[in-house]
Amino acid sequence: MMQLQIKRVDFVLIAILLQSFSFMTIKYASIYETYSLILLGVAFAFIVSRAYIWQIVLKHNELSRVYPFNSLVQVLIFVYAVVLFGEVVSFWHVVGLGLMVYGVILLGKSR
Repeated sequence: MMQLQIKRVDFVLIAILLQSFSFMTIKYASIYETYSLILLGVAFAFIVSRAYIWQIVLKHNELSRVYPFNSLVQVLIFVYAVVLFGEVVSFWHVVGLGLMVYGVILLGKSR
């Protein structure tokens, strides 16, 4: 199984969530132009928070060990696109997402 040296994997998960929240907020900014500056400010706050937490993660782990987990952001974006924005998903989107997740699993096992 994939093991991280840091005792709390929570930091990696929080970094992934913050990055996905920033993307989602930017999408909302493009939809609601009236609030776009506020939403872009919120997205920036998510990005800065993610960068800070990512530095903590990198301080305690090898980059090659934690970087593959960044691909999991794509899974969250996929869920947001379907659930929050009602975007249409094709079979090939699901296949591509599955390949990315499988790649993360393979990279984690290769250690």
